[in-house]
Amino acid sequence: MIYVTDTHPFVFYALGIIKKLGRNARRVFTRAERRQDTIYIPSVCFFELTLLIEGGQVRSPVPFSEWKERMAETGAFLVEPLTWEDIVEAYGLLALVDPFDHLIVGTAKRLHCPLITCDSQITDSRLVVTVW
Repeated sequence: MIYVTDTHPFVFYALGIIKKLGRNARRVFTRAERRQDTIYIPSVCFFELTLLIEGGQVRSPVPFSEWKERMAETGAFLVEPLTWEDIVEAYGLLALVDPFDHLIVGTAKRLHCPLITCDSQITDSRLVVTVW
């Protein structure tokens, strides 16, 4: 199956903090490692990650410049570029406040994929199918 990930589950997984992932999210990441599932990482997640690192909310043992390469080299994850269609999908998602959430949900909607997240604004909105 194909999924899109929100920023926080992608960061938890990449930093090895898999205990913070929900049971179903953990299963999806494990299946992706085995190449049984595919997880798209919206490119905007990497920008959000830069802000989290700069603000001190995330401490990374890996230089930011290596994040994309390390995720892509596993073969389990595909970095999905931001497209005009994502922005069109994101437009008018009034249930969401965070602009990153708009774009990540827009990407999941465009790709018609479940979104790996536990963000309550997203899950409560029911704009996309979520997995946690």
